[in-house]
Amino acid sequence: MLTETEVRAIKPVRYARKVSDGGGLYLLVTPKGGRCWRYAYRFAQKQKTLALGIYPDVSIERARSRHEFARNLLAHGLDPSALKAALGKHTFAATILEWEKARGDRSALPLRSHARNRADQAAC
Repeated sequence: MLTETEVRAIKPVRYARKVSDGGGLYLLVTPKGGRCWRYAYRFAQKQKTLALGIYPDVSIERARSRHEFARNLLAHGLDPSALKAALGKHTFAATILEWEKARGDRSALPLRSHARNRADQAAC
């Protein structure tokens, strides 16, 4: 499992690479320095990927909480990517936030706002 210090110390290289946190959760590090949380899973015999947010806007704790939420959906027979597409990105994020609050999760605190480079956003 990754620590905050390890994530900050990851440097970009010439190619996009995945740094695993376990259970299908990984940090995608792009050549331009973008860092995106992703969850790789299988649903209906197909490999799928769910974007969970951009680091540092989404901390390790929040990414792990979102990962747990997606795994919970899979356990109940729902495809997280299809649900995100059906609900819309913002409604899906609000659903995750409500789930975190119901669990009493500390990561349910409001997000802090960061100015991000457009190239980093597009790369993730």
